[in-house]
This record gives sequence, C-alpha cells and structure tokens, in this order.
Amino acid sequence: MRAILTYHSVDASGSPISIDEAAFRRHAAFLASGNVQVVALEELLRLDARASAVAITFDDGFVNFGDTAWPLLRDRGIPVTLFVVSARAGGTNDWGGRAAAGILGLPLLGWDRLARLAEDGVTLGAHSRTHPDLRDLDDRALADELDGSAVEVAARTGTRPATFAYPYGRLNPRVRAAAGRVYRLACTTELRSLAASDDPLQLPRLDAFYLRAPGHLEAWGTPAFTRRLRLRSLARTVRERTRDWFGAV
Repeated sequence: MRAILTYHSVDASGSPISIDEAAFRRHAAFLASGNVQVVALEELLRLDARASAVAITFDDGFVNFGDTAWPLLRDRGIPVTLFVVSARAGGTNDWGGRAAAGILGLPLLGWDRLARLAEDGVTLGAHSRTHPDLRDLDDRALADELDGSAVEVAARTGTRPATFAYPYGRLNPRVRAAAGRVYRLACTTELRSLAASDDPLQLPRLDAFYLRAPGHLEAWGTPAFTRRLRLRSLARTVRERTRDWFGAV
C-alpha cells in the first residue's frame, strides 16, 4: 500500500485539524521504525504500486510545525512537504477574516522561518495565496491564487514549488486544469490510499486525525487498517454530500 499521510497542526485542542504532541511522537517513532518506507512526495508516485510506502505532508504552515513537528521528523530522517498559504505567512489561520467553527486560531510561520526550514530540508509546496474555495473564483482570481502562490514562495525562499494542496480539498475540472498549468502534483482530501491509476493532480491522502489513537497508524497495511479507512471515508463522503445538498436548497 502506498499513501500520503497529511497533518495540519500539532496541538492539544482536539480540533479536526489537530493531533496532540504525544500522538505525533508515536507517529514519528513508527515512521522511523522501518515498518513502512517513508519517502518524499514526488518519489512516492515513482514507486511500484505494490510498495509499502508513505509520504508525509503538512498543510497551512503553522508555527507548531517548526517548533514541534519538524525537529521530530528531521532527527529521524523523515522527509516532509509543507504546503504554505503564501499571502498569510506570518499571520493566522482565520481564512476569509474569521476562524472556522471548532478550529483554534493559530499563528502561521513567517517567511524568514519558512526559508530556514527549506534550507534545513523541508520541501515547500503551495496551498494557494489566501486559502479560498477555488471553485468559487473567476479565472483571473483562480490564476492569482495558483500561480501567485508559487511566485511568492519562490521569491521569498528561492525555490519554486512543484506541488500543490487544494484548500479544503475542493476542486472541479476547471480548477484541476488550472492547477496542472502550474504544478506537477496536487493533493486533495479524498480519504484513501493511492491507486496505480490516480491522476497526479487529484491525489488522495490519509488524514492523521483519524489515526491519532494508539495503535491505529501502527496497524499500517493490515486488514483492520484498511477497514478503518474505508469506514471513515464512507462517513466523510456521506457528511460532505449532505452538506452540499442542504447548501444547495
């Protein structure tokens, strides 16, 4: 099984984007154990589909990534891609001027720190400029969010990102095509492992929030692990379709 494992924040709030430090330490220990191959995101897609391998990603660029997560990963030789919301660097995660319900407002890494992390081995990806739902934008605004993010990351760190994560995981064919004009790979929030036939611009990921309990990530590749993901994925799909339907009526 090949999969992309994604995190957002390492904090004790219990929010849907959070995993506490103790759980993350368990994850880092497992990832360094040799029970699964850990590779960079772009390398993962080049491996045989039968490989047991994972790539690690973090979305948004919270300060706690630099303070807590990266030292644990770096000291264990674990590669990671950090998707940056470029116009919000040094700010907070109050996308659209307000915090999301149930999610703690947290500080984001500034450019000086991001540049140092890149020098230290972190691969920086883009996560748009301001974290909007890209489906709602006209073509000009969409291009600004996609290409503008890559330009800002390159200007401030010296490296242009080749990978992208869709804000909220939301896209449609127009957004996907626009992302493909700027990036080689793009990640969604579809909850499953990789398939050999996956579109490199619509890559699924496993949300670490669902694997935070002791033993859950450590069951990697087992039938129990697969069943847990399937049930979580089904529940998420039902929830999102219900939300979209009620939002449309």
